[in-house]
Amino acid sequence: MSFGENLSYLRRNFKITQEELAERVSVTRQTVSRWETDAAFPEVDTLIKLCDIFECNMDTLVRGNIESEGRDSQAVNSCKRCDLASYDKHMNRFSFLIALGVGLILMGVFSLVFTISLFNNDILGIVFLLVFVMIAVAIFIPCGITHHEFMKENPKMDSYPEEKKKGFIKPFAIMISVATSIILLGIITVILCLYDESYLPSVFSSREAYEGVITSILIFLIGISCFIYVYAGIQHSKYDTKAYNEECINEGFAQGEVEASKKSKLDKLNDTLSSVIMLSALILFLLLGFIGDLWHPAWIAFPIGGILCGITSSIISAIKK
Repeated sequence: MSFGENLSYLRRNFKITQEELAERVSVTRQTVSRWETDAAFPEVDTLIKLCDIFECNMDTLVRGNIESEGRDSQAVNSCKRCDLASYDKHMNRFSFLIALGVGLILMGVFSLVFTISLFNNDILGIVFLLVFVMIAVAIFIPCGITHHEFMKENPKMDSYPEEKKKGFIKPFAIMISVATSIILLGIITVILCLYDESYLPSVFSSREAYEGVITSILIFLIGISCFIYVYAGIQHSKYDTKAYNEECINEGFAQGEVEASKKSKLDKLNDTLSSVIMLSALILFLLLGFIGDLWHPAWIAFPIGGILCGITSSIISAIKK
């Protein structure tokens, strides 16, 4: 087989379009087309990049018969990678659904505090909370199963072009800034509304009800911020395809080094600890509210939980390094 035939076979086998391959090696689609028809030949630096992408040596790519060798070799078939377009579409949906589920849980807490404070109805508030949690669970479970199956079917992923990675830095910074600003806006609102302890709008029957509603507004804003944080975080991790490949190795979907497996286990530990921290914050909030009627000071459990999650993540990252 000629170089062009080998290149065309590998590109189709790895499910990469001519446009995607051109973007990865910094040429035009027409150039890739000319290579595959043997109308042109790439430079040595570009050949090295092609060998890295398709996991083969230069001699095989230029002078070998990859299609014939591939029939008897597990290397080509077992190393198939999902095209970045499918991976990108899947991760975009996955990040939105996970962020939505987290936001719905906090919306449930908002509904609970708001209903109890304004209508003094504990039962209705609990019903609202459970409905939101039920919807969130109905999102989390199929979403997790779908993601697991996607990883199983696509255990390897090529790296994003550097241009796309760098292009996400600004949107990521904007999302984090907006989410943080929303939380700060909520805190400022609470401070201003509760500054005058003698002030009580006529619509409220007691000072406690007024404080509870103001607190629920803060929880609502925190819910919006958490949605943005989670979505931005998963979108950011999407571009780290190396970590994705390591996670697939740890799950047994692909072969890899032990060190990669250890790093993936640390990531799982980080996720587990963060989940435990935020769940503990929610339980503490509900206990203080129902048992001690301390809805107003109890909301501080959520920002403290977020800070603890950040500290845990930093420690895990230091251990990995």
